Amino acid sequence: MNRSEFLETLQHGLRSLPVEEREGIINDLDEHIAVSLENGIPETDAITLLGNPDDIIEQYVQGDLVVPKHVQHPIIQKAMPQEHSPQVQTETKDSKFKSKQVSPFKITLVAGMCFIILMLLLDALD
Repeated sequence: MNRSEFLETLQHGLRSLPVEEREGIINDLDEHIAVSLENGIPETDAITLLGNPDDIIEQYVQGDLVVPKHVQHPIIQKAMPQEHSPQVQTETKDSKFKSKQVSPFKITLVAGMCFIILMLLLDALD
C-alpha cells in the first residue's frame, strides 16, 4: 500500500468524524510518513510502522484510542527552525554530578578500595 492509498483509506473510513478532526488525524499520520521518508525509511515501511488503516479507523471512530503496537522513533532528528534566538544551556561541573545517583554499594566499594590502597601504601613506607 502506498502513501496516497493509505491516506485515501483513512479519509473514507473516518468520514463519520467532524471534518476538522478527520483532517487533523490524516495530517498527523501524513506528517509521520514524511518524517520517516526524510530519515531514509522506505514509504511502505513507514506505513507499516503506523499500523493497519482499518485498525486506526476503528480506534478513532469508536473512541478506543490505545498505545500503538509499534512506536516509531526518528533515526535522525531534523533541526526545527526557531522564530526567536536559541537559548544556550550551559552545564557546570556541579550540575553534571547532581543529576547522577550513586548507589550506596558503589560508595562502600570505592571507600573500601581506598582504604586498602592506603593500607598498602602505609605498609610500603615501613
